[in-house]
Amino acid sequence: MYSESQDPNVSRPFRVCEHCGQPTPSHEPQCVNCQAVSLQAVVAEQEAKAERRFLRALFARATPVTYAILVVNLALYLLMSVVAGGNILTNIIKGSDSLTLVAFGAKINELVLAGEWFRLVTPIFIHIGLLHIASNSYALWIIGPLIERLYGSARYLLLYLLAGIGGGILSLIWQVAADKPSGPSAGASGAIFGLFGVIMVFSYKYRKELPPNFRSAIKSSFLPVIVINLFIGTTIPFIDNAAHVGGLISGALLTLLIPYLAPDSKRVSKLGLITIAMCALVIIYSFARAYLVSEPYLEEHKRRAGRVENISN
Repeated sequence: MYSESQDPNVSRPFRVCEHCGQPTPSHEPQCVNCQAVSLQAVVAEQEAKAERRFLRALFARATPVTYAILVVNLALYLLMSVVAGGNILTNIIKGSDSLTLVAFGAKINELVLAGEWFRLVTPIFIHIGLLHIASNSYALWIIGPLIERLYGSARYLLLYLLAGIGGGILSLIWQVAADKPSGPSAGASGAIFGLFGVIMVFSYKYRKELPPNFRSAIKSSFLPVIVINLFIGTTIPFIDNAAHVGGLISGALLTLLIPYLAPDSKRVSKLGLITIAMCALVIIYSFARAYLVSEPYLEEHKRRAGRVENISN
């Protein structure tokens, strides 16, 4: 049995020796008073060592895919700000106009139903305004590296992409069923909520093999964030909460199917490299399709911009 020392001058936790009843440092398997060995202390020390090994192996892993996604998102956002024309700084702050968003692959329900299925992939990487990309980038920066370390870069990218697509599909179904107006929709929120779904199911699925402190830290850190973000999504009209829920459900279901990469597992494999290559090809193909159909939207954008300029002159 363990207890904390009542002495305010003692900073280390103490236990009560089951043999002599005297307080002794909990990190020492032997009682400092009677020299009796505590089985509980031995087990606790072994668990602590196992947890340290787990964390060392986990945090030694690099997270290149998370940083690559952040760079791609930012690069596309800046490119849209340039293509939109006018004052680039204003475009960066306020975001690009709707026609530029559609040209870059934003989700429009009618266009998706007409066969432009690439619009379930491209919106994951484009954003509507500075606050939008900043908030999503921060969320990805917080949770992305942890999931990438747990699952490895290949499985992480697959989870991120499929969760984002799942969010787009549920958003499409919900808006069509509710007969809601379909404006341009974009953002990484569905994929990020997918990562939240991954961490929720992960902490339960592997509860018997995860270090207790690590599992507790996951629950206390991320569950409140998920609840708060879902609440925000239901209270702010222009937020696509269906995409959030779709991503969350997709990530949770995928976690039941895709195993995590145990700390002692080989990080790089041929299958992993093939998975990354296939995901990258899907993303590149989707943006290539968006580029091929972008001309009418960009022409209409130029026509409107020119008309506004003539009116102002």
